[in-house]
Amino acid sequence: MAYDIFLKIDGIDGESMDDKHKNEIEVLSWRWNIHQESTMHAGSGLGSGKVSVTN
Repeated sequence: MAYDIFLKIDGIDGESMDDKHKNEIEVLSWRWNIHQESTMHAGSGLGSGKVSVTN
């Protein structure tokens, strides 16, 4: 899925020409990973590991 993402920082003008995002910064790349260790064993889910979030 593709999205248009813009960043607005007070005091910093970006180069965006988008009508709804004038002078904002166009984000060209974004990466966000979510990983959760698990096993193939059936169960109630109470033994699930914690989620690790990285960028």
